[in-house]
Amino acid sequence: MYLPPPVRRRLDARLDRAREEGFRAGLAAASERRSRERFRYVFVVTYGRSGSTLVQGLLNAFPRVLVRGENDLYLLDLYRALARLRAFRELHGEQGSRNVVSAFYGLKAIRRSAFMQAMNDVVTTGVVGNLDADDYDVLGFKEVVWHRIAPDETAAFFDTMDRAFPGVRYVLNTRDVERVLGSGFWRDADTDEARSLIERVVEIQEHLRATRPDRVHDVRYEELTGPDPDARDAVVRRLGEFVTGAPVSAAVLASAREVLATGHGPFPFARQDDDTEDAD
Repeated sequence: MYLPPPVRRRLDARLDRAREEGFRAGLAAASERRSRERFRYVFVVTYGRSGSTLVQGLLNAFPRVLVRGENDLYLLDLYRALARLRAFRELHGEQGSRNVVSAFYGLKAIRRSAFMQAMNDVVTTGVVGNLDADDYDVLGFKEVVWHRIAPDETAAFFDTMDRAFPGVRYVLNTRDVERVLGSGFWRDADTDEARSLIERVVEIQEHLRATRPDRVHDVRYEELTGPDPDARDAVVRRLGEFVTGAPVSAAVLASAREVLATGHGPFPFARQDDDTEDAD
């Protein structure tokens, strides 16, 4: 179809603008999807056999919340990679890293923000999986190997978490240590070593309470599974409001009660044959 040159030029210009606007919109949408503030994050900090899988189930009973299970705390390895890089940059960053002939060329171009984004991306995509991300506002996971965080890296690790997951919150799950030591896989571990690992997690929980008092919430297994239904409901309400920022409705409370009546973990419901409870 013949078009006069002025008309064709106007149409081509309009098409170019539409393409450019579409490209910008696509970039903006992609940036929004990767924003570290798109979701709120909550992580369960605890030790093995504390009832953490039950807490995980409760969290998933709250609307628009998705909390996954254990992943061997891979975030610690990402943090340590960043820490090694920063130490390496301090040692070699001024040795011609901007010079193309330097052995350290480009070292100072590596940005900490890239690690923050990578940590967020890995958790977000790993938690969401093949589900629809638009169905959730709060993401996270529960973990029982926080003891692997060394005392001298605790503060820096959680400072990094703050940057990777703005406003991150922590559910501090606890259970009577003596009951824990007689439960599940701890039975086969050296008692002193097991106690030391649990105490290390307790130290980390104390660190979070002291440094982030407005972003931590304590859940005690004995209260969550106690005989008083009103007390259990109160625990659920407090937890739900902490995680979602909204009161727990009657329907959500009913769902939470169903969770509490369902076995969780490898040894659901207490084994009473040796008067020792199992929980995970």
